[in-house]
Amino acid sequence: MVSVQIISDLVSSTREFPNDIALSELCDKLYTLTGVEPVDMKLHLTYLNSEVKIVMPSRMSKDTHILSPEGSNKIESITVEDTNASSMTNQLKNDISNGTDVSFKLSDEDYAARSSSVLQWKKDNQLGRFDPKYQAKREEELKAQDDIVSELVLNERCSVNTKDLPERRGWLRFLGKVPGISAEDTWCGVEFDEPLGKNNGTYGGVTYFGPVGQKYGAFVKPVFVKTGKEYTPIELDFSDSDDEI
Repeated sequence: MVSVQIISDLVSSTREFPNDIALSELCDKLYTLTGVEPVDMKLHLTYLNSEVKIVMPSRMSKDTHILSPEGSNKIESITVEDTNASSMTNQLKNDISNGTDVSFKLSDEDYAARSSSVLQWKKDNQLGRFDPKYQAKREEELKAQDDIVSELVLNERCSVNTKDLPERRGWLRFLGKVPGISAEDTWCGVEFDEPLGKNNGTYGGVTYFGPVGQKYGAFVKPVFVKTGKEYTPIELDFSDSDDEI
């Protein structure tokens, strides 16, 4: 885990994240805290040696790991800039009286309970993940996911077909939740026949299967996985994908 100070126009708080958290998951957590939509984020990463690097998440691979240390130089803080001039967070910033300190230096629980926050404003106005239409769609997605999972057999041979990689094969070693990735979704933990994965069966310091050899493991969305005795080993080439972590 790495402790990072999160700063925005409306928030100042320190949080802990897994070193290997995917960029998409990190942005989701930053959105919950700051109210800045991931697509509008411009991240200013400040390192212990005072070096600053600017990251635009919308232009990067979703599974990039920006919290991984660069040598011995670790990230000290992330400043979240909202590039959308008409966003609610920018409107709230512009409505603040000069000289007023509105930074939220709160725990997750206290921030969620606060009545005057971006998060509460989104709840009150049913925006983003609080929109009933979003919730209905999300429930449909989770139901479809459960239907797929019910057809999978744990510790059975499997085939993995993501949208931008050739077929890979191995064993389905895990079916379940990985809180560091998503609190709601079910993930397939796959042990590949060859080092064509992303990890060794662990995520955020927690072992979910194995551990197996480095890059022999991956957490894959169930929609891309099939199980069956017919999926015998094959030889494959490897390249990056956004559909697994």
